[in-house]
Amino acid sequence: MNTSPIPFRTQEALKKSRGWLIFFGMFSIVVGMFAIGFPLAMSVAIAQVIGIFCVVSGVFSIGAVIFGKEKTHCITSVALAIIRLAAGLALLLWVESGVEALTLVLAIFFLFEGLSFIGAALASRHHGAWIIMLMNGIVAIILAALIFSKLPGDSAWVLGLLYGINSIFYGVSLLALASGAPNRAAKP
Repeated sequence: MNTSPIPFRTQEALKKSRGWLIFFGMFSIVVGMFAIGFPLAMSVAIAQVIGIFCVVSGVFSIGAVIFGKEKTHCITSVALAIIRLAAGLALLLWVESGVEALTLVLAIFFLFEGLSFIGAALASRHHGAWIIMLMNGIVAIILAALIFSKLPGDSAWVLGLLYGINSIFYGVSLLALASGAPNRAAKP
C-alpha cells in the first residue's frame, strides 16, 4: 500500500528521472553563475547561438524543399525558411539590436515561465518542493517586470544577467525535485 502523499505515477516518473534532474539542476546552476559573472558575454553568446540555429534551420529547410519529394507546401516552406535565415543573419550581423530584441523575448518568456511554474507549484502541493517551484515562478515574473521596466536602455547586459539568475533558480528547483524523488535503489 502506498502511503506517500505523492501520487504513484508521479513518484515513478521522479524515480526514473532523478539522475537527470540532478545533472541538469547542477548544470543550470553552473551556467547561471557564468552568466552572472559575465553578463555581456552571455548576452552576445545567446544572440549568436540563436542566430546560428536560425541560419542553419533556414538553410536546411530550403534544402529540404529543393531536394525533397514533397512539393505541396513549397512556397510556404521557402518563405518560412527565408524568414529564419534572415532573422539568423540579422542576429549575427547586428548583435546589439539582436540583443535588444532577444531581451524583450526573454521578458515574455520569463512571464510565461513564471506563470507556468506557479501553476505547476499549486498543482503539486503534495510534493515537498512545491514552495521552491512557487518561488521560482515568482522570481521569473519579477525578472520579467524588471526587463520591461528598463528596456531598451540596459539590454546589453541585462539579458545575460537575468538569464543567469533564472538559470540558478531553475537549477535549484530541479535539485529540489530530485531531492524529493525516491531513490531508484530503494525498494517500495
